[in-house]
Amino acid sequence: MRQLDRLWKYQAADKKVADYETEIRQFPLRQQLLKLRNIVADQQTVVRGMENDANKALARLEELTAQREKAEAALEEIKKSLADNAFETAAQVHRAIAQMADAEGKLKSAEKELSKMVSHSQMMENRYKEVRTKAAKARDEYTRLKAGYDKEFEKQTARLEELKQERADAAQGIDEAYMERYKAIRSQRFPVLASLRNDQCSGCNMSLPSAVAKQLQGSDEIVECENCGRILYIPDAAQEAE
Repeated sequence: MRQLDRLWKYQAADKKVADYETEIRQFPLRQQLLKLRNIVADQQTVVRGMENDANKALARLEELTAQREKAEAALEEIKKSLADNAFETAAQVHRAIAQMADAEGKLKSAEKELSKMVSHSQMMENRYKEVRTKAAKARDEYTRLKAGYDKEFEKQTARLEELKQERADAAQGIDEAYMERYKAIRSQRFPVLASLRNDQCSGCNMSLPSAVAKQLQGSDEIVECENCGRILYIPDAAQEAE
């Protein structure tokens, strides 16, 4: 058998492997599992982000609480000094009143931000629960579906190994140089071999000089399409029907 005939049969076996691998990747249950896995991963990322934001908010809450307490203490001290007539001059009184106004401003500002944080924290808590619930449901559904998919995957793997073995069997007898050239082209495009019909390459549908067909007739040498680089081949009727 010619090397090109062997390569043609090898390509047919190679295509079966490639097609079945695509079928496995596009298997509906597998796609569903991948979607659920992505949902879980996304929700976990969201949860980590929310937990990080919560830690920052807690630190800010402690800071605001300390500011409020400090402002309250300063305000009470000034009020007490005013009530006790502790100031001797009008300038001291005016300065104390200004300090009191400043302390009141800081107190109101801290209380306003604290109020916003309380409202926001409640909203974030609800969102956190929602995200965790969604992630848990997706995780449970993933676990349930995966049990059934694992059994199907075993069958798919067994069938894939059978096809790979058929491809390996088809490789027997192919000259190393031919196989290396096949693999080099295979890494860039598939199919590797293209039939030549009416001086036209079936790989790229471009017309070629009629001399190419004459070169291929009865030849076992590698002739590549000058347009797409595929190995040209003239199959017989039986091979085209396979």
